[in-house]
Amino acid sequence: MKDIFMQSEQSEETTRPFPLEGVRILDFSHVLSGPYCTMLLADLGAEVIKIERPGVGDENRRMRRFTGRSENDEDYFYPMNRNKKSVVLDLKDPEDLAKAQELSKTVDAVVENFTPGTMKRLALDYETLCASNPRIIYCSISGYGQTGPYRNRKAYDSIIQAVSGVMSITGELDGPPLRSGLMFADLSGAMYAFSSILVSLYAREKTGKGNYIDLSMADALLSLYSTNAAEYMAIGKVPQRAGSENPGRSPTGSYQCSDDRFVQIMGGSNALWPNFCRALGKPELIEDSRFSTNDDRIVHRKALREFLTPVFRARSSNEWVELLSNFGLPIAPINTLADAIEDPHFQFRQMELKLEHPHSGKIRTINNPFRFSNFKTWRTSPPPLLGEHDDEY
Repeated sequence: MKDIFMQSEQSEETTRPFPLEGVRILDFSHVLSGPYCTMLLADLGAEVIKIERPGVGDENRRMRRFTGRSENDEDYFYPMNRNKKSVVLDLKDPEDLAKAQELSKTVDAVVENFTPGTMKRLALDYETLCASNPRIIYCSISGYGQTGPYRNRKAYDSIIQAVSGVMSITGELDGPPLRSGLMFADLSGAMYAFSSILVSLYAREKTGKGNYIDLSMADALLSLYSTNAAEYMAIGKVPQRAGSENPGRSPTGSYQCSDDRFVQIMGGSNALWPNFCRALGKPELIEDSRFSTNDDRIVHRKALREFLTPVFRARSSNEWVELLSNFGLPIAPINTLADAIEDPHFQFRQMELKLEHPHSGKIRTINNPFRFSNFKTWRTSPPPLLGEHDDEY
């Protein structure tokens, strides 16, 4: 299977095409939501022309540096800007603005994530660009969308996690609400923008018409509630924080092992429960009336956790992973990022992508998850230097 779906680091070794070859994207975005979206498009073969400000470029170029390899390192910029071309334009300068408007006539899609109204003031909004390129697809990513009472509010990832309700269900039941460790608001907005652009490209093939996409990160994150919202939508019960537990299953959650590492388990379904008890060497639990069904185990969740805590403390995390996996039970170690990157499964899946950068040498990035049988799914061009491709456009 690896030969069909995988690529070597030098993807030229395969003759498969990229699925988005021939698609051209004009990228006015910065920081995270827009750049992550356009990086995915670039990975899949689109030509992404990243417009940056003179001297400073994308804000992430000037943010934290970690390695000290070079005074030109841009470590915070690298993770979401590979495979792009950088063109420097001062959009407040009439001549550079005219260049941007001319470029817009040659592209399939525009992506921007400025404050609503900014692109209209620059005469780079959808209505203006559509007049000369009616097939253009234009995606605006913003915190709250282009309409609504909050459209002009400042939006950062944690603020969107708060307003969308996601922080209210993150953390322990008896603790404060917590921000998710990942930048879920920015990234969910990016992935919805990515899919919206692909849908629009497909629709344009059938209708010949372009499209305007108003992508709100707050809408995107709220939409991910899915099953977490089921009880509220049915009977009005507001979901609560549950830590590492699954509110609808028991036993679930994280348990500390003899090596002080934690494992995450899922033994809560009625089908899994008997095997879970046997794997733990505790078959007597099968007959315990407190734990007969999943509903019973939810009612007696605290008692079950108190029983299981010393059981898991008796073996190492690796022992528990091997034992429960052999019984067909869901379990995983709670990895750090370093653990996950070095995990043989993710290494096999080629989820680390190393690129050669002219200033920083070999840089490490996390690959995308696309694996297609008939197309290549990642390219290996490093993030561009500021203005590196000015002479091409």
